[in-house]
Order: sequence, then structure tokens, then C-alpha cells
Amino acid sequence: MPTATVVRALATLLVFLLGAATATAKDGVKITAAAVGLPSGRDDTFIAKFGAWAPVYVNFEVNGTSADPAEVVIEAPDPDEVTVTSVVPVDLATDRAAIGYVRPNGLASEVTVWVRAKGGAALSEPFRVKPRVRESLQYVVLALGGTAPKFELPRPAGAADSGPLRAGRVDFTHIATVAQLPDRWYGYDGADLVVLGTGAADFVKQLFAPDATPQNQKKRDALVEWVRRGGRAVTSVGVNAPVVASLPAMEPLLPFRVRSEAPTRDVSAVALVWPAGEKNSASGTLGGRGGAFPVANLAARPGKPARVLSPPPVANEERPAVVVQAPLGLGRVTQVAFDLDGPQFAEFAARADYWDFLLRDAGASRASSGGDGKPRSAGSMTEDEDEIAVAVRGHNDAFDGVPVVSFGWVALLIALYILLVGPVEYYVLKRVFGRLELTWVTFPIIVLTVSVLAYVSASAVKGRDLKVNKLDIVDVDPASDRVYGSTWFTVFSPRIDSYSVGLTPGDGWAAEELPEGTAVAGFGAPRAGRASLTRRRYLRRDEGLEGVPIQVWSTKAFSANWSAKLNGAPGPVTSDLVHPPGDRSRAIGTFRHDLPVPELTDCVAFYAGQAYPLPGGVITRGRTVRLVMVQGESTQEWLRGNAKLEELLRRVQSYADRPGQKNVERQLQQQTVYTGPLPLTGLLFHEGALRNDEGVVARNASLRRLDQSWRFAEYHGQLARDEVIVVGRVATPTGSAEEVLSGPTSPSRVWLKGLPGHSARQPLPGTGRQETWVRFYLPVR
Repeated sequence: MPTATVVRALATLLVFLLGAATATAKDGVKITAAAVGLPSGRDDTFIAKFGAWAPVYVNFEVNGTSADPAEVVIEAPDPDEVTVTSVVPVDLATDRAAIGYVRPNGLASEVTVWVRAKGGAALSEPFRVKPRVRESLQYVVLALGGTAPKFELPRPAGAADSGPLRAGRVDFTHIATVAQLPDRWYGYDGADLVVLGTGAADFVKQLFAPDATPQNQKKRDALVEWVRRGGRAVTSVGVNAPVVASLPAMEPLLPFRVRSEAPTRDVSAVALVWPAGEKNSASGTLGGRGGAFPVANLAARPGKPARVLSPPPVANEERPAVVVQAPLGLGRVTQVAFDLDGPQFAEFAARADYWDFLLRDAGASRASSGGDGKPRSAGSMTEDEDEIAVAVRGHNDAFDGVPVVSFGWVALLIALYILLVGPVEYYVLKRVFGRLELTWVTFPIIVLTVSVLAYVSASAVKGRDLKVNKLDIVDVDPASDRVYGSTWFTVFSPRIDSYSVGLTPGDGWAAEELPEGTAVAGFGAPRAGRASLTRRRYLRRDEGLEGVPIQVWSTKAFSANWSAKLNGAPGPVTSDLVHPPGDRSRAIGTFRHDLPVPELTDCVAFYAGQAYPLPGGVITRGRTVRLVMVQGESTQEWLRGNAKLEELLRRVQSYADRPGQKNVERQLQQQTVYTGPLPLTGLLFHEGALRNDEGVVARNASLRRLDQSWRFAEYHGQLARDEVIVVGRVATPTGSAEEVLSGPTSPSRVWLKGLPGHSARQPLPGTGRQETWVRFYLPVR
């Protein structure tokens, strides 16, 4: 007895010491605040979107000093409610804040942050924050730098002067300090239009000066890279034009250069003229009272095409450019020659109409016009996705030879099992054998037999092979010497297993084997709820996802965005296109592609608002194609008739079930059976494919960056860039997963066991299906 007493006392003392040690360790760091999303700028709220990357801002205090390496741990549920863990290294000797990234996936999703020693014990208590999440259809304007510009939009007749913008579909956010800027390009994923103001000289210098700190250079590169991958930005330059002219790092975000010899001109008023929707133009006078103010002197860059949006050109008259625009990779940059955050614009009578012009012609035309006209508030937000994202995921989830067993059959089999282990067993033991105690033998036999039969049946139906379906959209842009890839793939696992998921460019598609900035994440419908109680989790790294659990005969969808340099001269796509004498509305000449695919089908060329289907619709690798632009058709008319947008959308249950539609039976079949390649022209040029009677829609809300229809729009005969856009599709191969998904015809290479840069890649077992769309941009001399 004394021995037992001593043991209990020692155990109590040990527990006390361990608890004290843990408490002391967790008292070393205290998290004082955490927020998810883009700061609204109006109060302490932050705004994020469903399924879009969002920055996580973490502030903490350190009690005492520590030279040991530490890290901030961020945990959040993915679309399947599996916990995703990411870590941000911090130096507790100097750092008091950190920025990480998550993808919120539901109204009730919760993000947990804490600080720990590198790979070791916790240094702080967990801090939980519930993001303020918006629908993917929400249009978010993000202002950067200095004072937030006075932002407003035209309101319908009779509407109140205050209240939500565009029935709650447009939101405005503002980051005032460089410290809050994301340091990864996907940190801007939740923004639809970024407005970079230069009215605060310190902000501009910290970000773009040659001697900017490495961390600030990283933030600068993140902003530029986001635009290159399809982002839309507006840069306003006014009073600090001399500062801007002295910063070469700002050049990518300036379609026109600021004249270094005379950066500004002082004016008392500026007559503004701008495109205004269905009207030819709108106008107003900026300034006009309060004395002179500076306007930037802009000049075209030799060899860098850009178009002037305002003022419209007049024959034989040279007028200073006020608003200019040019592509930057897949994105576009619009430059304004005055400060949008300046006092003159704040007092501009037509300010709301001018913002409407910028959102429409610098951002997305239809999406920025609002929603369906129904009021929205934070409490009424739904978790609906845009239809095209649902169509892509549903298409990849259709595996040949893997039928989906309906709930009716499952319910019937469960009912039969209950009858077997209940009334049937009781009747047999009672009436036939007369010995109910035999249930101790028969019950385990029945359970074991049914389980084995269920497993064997499922194996016969589902198969024992790993299956992967992958879809790639590849944009080849020789002008920027870059290739941009968007990839979606779904993995069907024949067993309970964990996968390390990564992606790299395929051989022959890019010069870089391990490009930086590849973003890989789970791809799925937003869901309300917390992480799974089973505590399943995996780690997100810069190179991919590590230890992703997939259950037996289950699927998991992923998305990836990657970009890399081209292979160098002569490159995978070469062209020699010029204008016919005296006709700048057409282009003639030749081009060829040397991409590692035998041929592209369904090929069509777009130029200057016209569509030109290529003869036979086929481009063969290595064969010169002579471009002859005859019998063209209006781009919008061609897209409406041939983009198959309606066919794409009908693959989505919610779209097929609209009032007056009778496609439910066919749609249910399409969700479980592969019905042919996915028509994606309606995604690649979405706004051009919409009918005028559809009003304001946002069926591509989360994939808006891929819409390049804005390049077709002409302003007084000016194109965004003098280029021919050619689109084609690669025939869909199926077969060995390694050969199909990682062979030369695949633009991207999937990693499922190991991460790029961390281990050697293992060949993929099983079978796969690969679909590829290619779009390349051919300059016209």
C-alpha cells in the first residue's frame, strides 16, 4: 500500500511538472490578433471569397527573448473538411507579425493559428478566427497605397445614396501599408481589380525603389506576377510622377512611360472623355476650381504596344494621353494620368460614372456591373459556385468503368442486411434449430460474410487501379517569353492511401523544370462546417501538398496554376505576320507550332473583332500554316454560335434545373458517365460568348482570369496588342497514367508520391485521361 501511494504521488508530481512546463512554453508567445482576407479599409473587417486564396494576417507578442527558429502554424479545413496545415517561418528576435494563406471553403469554416518552435512544441495558445467570406460571384476592388480613393458607383434611379454597391455584389477593400501586402502572387486571388495609387511617395518608394528590402521586393514581384497570370490592375500617376519616372521597377505596371524630362504638367482643369457602355462616350471636367494640379505626361514606349482609351484620337491632332492600356501576360494594366486618390477626383461630379468605366474597361465588363439585381448582405451569402467551375470538376469526376452506385441501391442493401441479421436469423435459429444461443456463432459469420461480399462486389465494380483525369489550359505568349498553365485533375484511389501532390511543366512545354510560384490546392465546392473529427490532415508547402488522405474508392479534386519561361529561340511557336498594304484590319503571313503534340484540332484564329476558322480546323506540329483572313465572322457572333457555352453549362445540375428546363435525367447521367471532351471556348472567351439578353451574369466568377475576350475590343481602331490569337484542342488520349498524364503530349506532369524539389518523382500507376486546350498569341508586325 505505501508503494502504491508513492507511485501515485510521483505520477501526480510528474503531471504537475509537465503541465507547468507546457504552460511556461505556451506563455512564451501570445497571439494578439489574426484576420483572414483583404482589409476593408473602412473598419476592422477583412473580406475573403469562397475557394479563393486569402492572406492570413497574424500579430503576436514575445515574452522575453529567443534566438531559436520558430514558425506560425495555420490550420483550416479544405473542401472535403480535411485539415490543411501550412507553416510560416518567423524570427522571434525581430518579427512580430506574419502573413500566411488559406482558401476559405464555407460560411462556418474556421481558421486556427498558433506559434511553435520549428517542428516542435507549441509556444502559444491557439487563436481561432472565423473569416468573413463572400460568394465567388462577388466583385472585389482592392486599392493599394496611401489614402483610400473615394469609391462609388452609379445607383439606379430612386436608390439611396448609401448602402451596398450594386445590390451588394461589389466590395471595396484597401491596403495602406507595404507591410500588409501579400508576398505571394495568389494572395491577390480574392481581388478582381487592383488599383495602385502613387499619391503616397513613401509607399511607392518602399515597394519599387532599387534599394527596397528583399521582403518588399518579394511583395512587388508578387503583385506583378498576379497581373501576369490574368489579374487586372489600374495604376494612377499624378503628383508623384517624378518619383514614378525614377523607378524602373514600376515599368511592368506602366503601359506608357512617364516623361523623365517633364514628368508633369500643371493644369487648372482636364476635360475627360471615356467610353460609356452602350453610349458612344461620356464626358466631364476634372478640377476647374481650387487652382492648378499636376497631371502626368505620358509617352508611348517604343516596341511596347498600348492603346489610348481616353481621350479618343482625332485625325491630324495630337492630344495628351490620359488613360492608356496594355496587356501584361494574360492580365491587363490600365494607366491613369491623374491621382484617383487626389482631392480633384474626390470632388469630380461624374466620379461614380468614371469608376464604372474603369471597372468595366479595366476589369471585367459584365461581372463588375453587379449581380442579378437582388440585394445581398453578409447574412444572405450562399455557398454557390459559378457554373463553369462546377462543370470542370464534375467532368473530371466522371471515370470510365467506375459507376456511381445510387443511394436507392445502397438503402436497399442496408435494409436487406438488417433483415438478415434481425428477423431472418431469429426465425432460422428459433424455428429450424431451436437454439437461439447459436447467434454467438451465426452473427459474426453473417457480418464477416456480408463484409467480404461487399468488398468483393465493390472491387469488381470500382476496380483496383488508380485513375486520374486531368484537364489543362495552356497559354503560350512569345511576347512575354512565358507559358501559363491552369490544371485541374481528380484522383480516384482504389485503397486508403496518402498522396504527396505536386505539378511541374511537361517536357517540351517550358524551359524551367521547377518554376517558382506554382499553387496547388484542393478543388471543390465550398462547405459549411469544421474540420473532420477524425483529425485527418495534410501539409501544404510551396511545392505542393504532402500527405493528402484519400479514402478507398473515393475521389479528390485538385487545381494548380503554374507559369514558366519558354524554351527560348525559336520557341515552341513562331510567326511572321504583317498587315496587308493599306489594311490594318487583317493580318497575313505564316506561323507554325512545335509543341510536343501531333496536331491541334478545332482551331480558330481571332483578330480585330473577327473570327477565322482555319481550313480543316487542324494545325500539324512543325508544319507551316499560311494565315488567310477571308470570310471572317464577327467574334461575338461566332462565339455565340460555336463556343458551345450552353452545352458546357448544361453539364451543371443547377443550370439544367432552371425553370422550364427538362434535362434532369440526362444531367444525372452526365455526372457519372464521360460524355466526351469538355467544350471550353466559352470559358476562354466568356464575356464574348454571352448573349446580350442574358444581362449581367458571372458564370465564370472563379475563373475570370482566363477570359481573354477583352483583347478583341477595339477602341477607335486600337487593339490592346496587335496580335492574332489562335485556339486549338488536343485529341483526348487515354491509357497508362504515366504515359498519358506525364508523357510529352501532356503540358503538365503530376506528382502523387513525392514533391518537386524534395524527392525523385515516382511513375504513376493505373490509368489516366488527358484533355488539353492551347491558346497562343502571335504578334503582327
